Amino acid sequence: MILSLNLPYILQSAIYLVSTSLLYPVIIILLGMTAFIVIEIGMFSCEGLARAGRLKLKIGDNKPKDLEKSVLETKTLIDKGKFDEGISILMECTLKKRFIHLFLDGLLALKDKKEEKTSQNPDMFSINLEKLLQKCDSFITKRLERTKVMVRLGPMFGLMGTLIPMGPALLALTRGDVDTLANNLIIAFGTTVVGLLIGAVSYIVYTMRRRWYNDDMNDIKYICEVLFGGEERR
Repeated sequence: MILSLNLPYILQSAIYLVSTSLLYPVIIILLGMTAFIVIEIGMFSCEGLARAGRLKLKIGDNKPKDLEKSVLETKTLIDKGKFDEGISILMECTLKKRFIHLFLDGLLALKDKKEEKTSQNPDMFSINLEKLLQKCDSFITKRLERTKVMVRLGPMFGLMGTLIPMGPALLALTRGDVDTLANNLIIAFGTTVVGLLIGAVSYIVYTMRRRWYNDDMNDIKYICEVLFGGEERR
């Protein structure tokens, strides 16, 4: 009987204890996410400047060649059996696009497999090429996942950091403890601002990178279609 009467109080105390004990872990997580987003902003800025052509990645780096002309020139060289020379032209043309470089490195690795193709597996090169495209797409997705997760987690932890101190703040209000009330409200409002800032910055970075990488993927598919389109259809 006594236990049943005290059960609501016990449950309330347990919830209060659990929620308040999460305050400092939430603050630590928010600070860690803030440091992470600062690093991401630096990497994003360098990548943006490189793509805009304002950051030289190599000594003597000039304006890149036109992609369409380079692909046609590469196609001519590949038809003449000069595979490596053709790929090097595309490498030079896409200096500032890491995922296209990843794809081109994969093409160089596939060259030997293409030469080893036998009558038992005539479509092996096309299969490996499709696998390479999927690998590039997977790398792009993985690269975007970090900031995409931060878009959601930043406001979530900011909301947690807002609600957790409100309990002690209201309790301090009933006791007339103005100092405790003020300190908890400062934490509540501060975590809200930090969480929203993390989410907003992450969303901007994610949106811009997604556009860049979609363009890279379109260029990769264009290169595949021009260089190997006829071969894939056989």
